[in-house]
Amino acid sequence: MKDKIRIAIVVSHPIQHFCPQYVSFARNKNVSFKVFFGSMLGLKKYFDPNFKKEISWGNLNLHLFDHSFLNGDQVIPSDGKLDAPALDAALVEFRPDLITIYGYFQKLQRRAHRWALANKVKLAYISDGELRQHRGRLKELVKFFFIKRYFSRISYFLSVGDANEDYYRHYGVSTDKIVRMHFPIDLDQFEARFAEKESLRIGIRNQYKIGGNQLVLLVVGKLVQWKNQDHIIKAMKLLEDEGIFTCLFILGSGEMFDRWKEEAQSLKQSVVHFPGFVNPEDLPAYYAAADIYVHPASMEPHSIAISEAIYMGCPIIISDRCGSYGPHDDVQEGKNGYVFQFGNVKQLSQCIRVLVNDENLRHNFRGHSHEIATQFQLSAHRESLGEILERLHDNYATDRK
Repeated sequence: MKDKIRIAIVVSHPIQHFCPQYVSFARNKNVSFKVFFGSMLGLKKYFDPNFKKEISWGNLNLHLFDHSFLNGDQVIPSDGKLDAPALDAALVEFRPDLITIYGYFQKLQRRAHRWALANKVKLAYISDGELRQHRGRLKELVKFFFIKRYFSRISYFLSVGDANEDYYRHYGVSTDKIVRMHFPIDLDQFEARFAEKESLRIGIRNQYKIGGNQLVLLVVGKLVQWKNQDHIIKAMKLLEDEGIFTCLFILGSGEMFDRWKEEAQSLKQSVVHFPGFVNPEDLPAYYAAADIYVHPASMEPHSIAISEAIYMGCPIIISDRCGSYGPHDDVQEGKNGYVFQFGNVKQLSQCIRVLVNDENLRHNFRGHSHEIATQFQLSAHRESLGEILERLHDNYATDRK
């Protein structure tokens, strides 16, 4: 049995919600851990076409875990063409017992997959794939056989939720290969912010002159067509006809900014604030200020914003096209949130109305949200890695018999 398991993670670039998880993994004394990045995207500024602005992340803490940039200081788009021929030699030098890859779309991930198979190294796989989006039957048929074969050679699937696990099983993955991980958030930051939630709530409400009894809705994400933030505004109009007036924060930037702003101008007394792109370190204050988090997207595999919102204790209303709900997922219907049929604005308004009119229900949902998130983040930052290490140790013990 090995004293230390050597784990390599191959990922496109420093991603602001995964790097805190790498910091947590690096603290485990039973593992030798290294991240191989294909691009400096995110560490260095890049233009995001959906946000319509330059982006860089400030909470990466790269100095707290071992890593290397396979393409030097190049800022390379994280699209399907992303590759790094230097990965092969880097893996030979590191000698991993396990390689973790993210999806199959990029050449970089497929390179890692090939290297692992050629060198008889076990593979772990992470994605947010799900089957709730509407897909063409021909496209799905073509993908089915490729993905099923690709998955057949992977040892462990680190799942992020119920819909994600249904996706894996659809492509022939046996349940015993699935380890529930959940998507990580910046846990150190959110723990600290949750402890000061009330002061953060007051601060944002004072900043925007929002009364203490006014109900605040929130949605976070790129302002693009498929996020459908305008559905919340339409629901607010229906509620106004019933004498229910609310306030909404739409956080983010993108191509639909002007259109959604124009839509909001037709409200009578309800108000929509557009703070634009908000840095990750400032997001917890907006979650703290919100009474209800709403996510009406037409496609959203597994939203990090929802994972953050439940940690800050938000009740959630989510469309049925999103991958974040289920009996063992971020949004558990009737326990910490509601699920509505995508595009059914009337049903969305009814879900909002129920929570607006029932303070005790909101209180219960808030408590359950934080309770769910706390357990899930323990899994994301510690327990999932522990289970993988245990399985690898068992495999080594079996191989040596």
